[in-house]
Amino acid sequence: MKHYFTHDKPGCLVEDWPGKYDTFSWLEFGITVPNPIYMVTTLKEGDIPNANLQSWGLLLGEGKYNHFLMALLKHHHTYSNIMRTGEWCVNYVSKEYLRQSCETIKHNGYDTDEIAASGLTAMPSRVIKAPAVSESTVALECTLKWEQSLVDGSHWRLLCGEIVQIAIDDAVLTVAPEKRIAAMNLLYNIRGTVNPLNGDYHGPNTFGLLGQVIHQ
Repeated sequence: MKHYFTHDKPGCLVEDWPGKYDTFSWLEFGITVPNPIYMVTTLKEGDIPNANLQSWGLLLGEGKYNHFLMALLKHHHTYSNIMRTGEWCVNYVSKEYLRQSCETIKHNGYDTDEIAASGLTAMPSRVIKAPAVSESTVALECTLKWEQSLVDGSHWRLLCGEIVQIAIDDAVLTVAPEKRIAAMNLLYNIRGTVNPLNGDYHGPNTFGLLGQVIHQ
């Protein structure tokens, strides 16, 4: 049996923190499609490294044009840094560095080197000024192509970056998908789940790992 909903938030859903369903779509919690977690690194004023743990982004491209499409909340340091410098680096960091990755959420002062304060290591990029994270298995250097609001008056901005340089660890270059996924060992953002029929909620957010590769 299927249940049908309009785009409007069901009345039974109650926020567990103020503004939750104004900032995020209720579908993220009602459907729970995991997104891979990555770290966005930029430069604050004074060339101070900034690190932002993210999961709203994807690779997109055609031919020789490779891009990274990303959604950012407009009040975050990362968004203002990108709009000032026109660049950022996407870093895929494995589960091994979960503790350090989560530390970037705590160490977010404007004068703080967020990479170093979190126990990670900055690595010079080849094309852009913003640093990469040495512990990442894949780092994508991006330059801003365009940005726009998700909808009029939205908290969210969509940014499209052209990938101008790519750094990949040896371990990730294996052809076997099982070995490649194991080597990257990426974490996924698992939203706290809600039942849109009755409002039952199981939270908070947590992390997940990719289960298996199915060959056809």
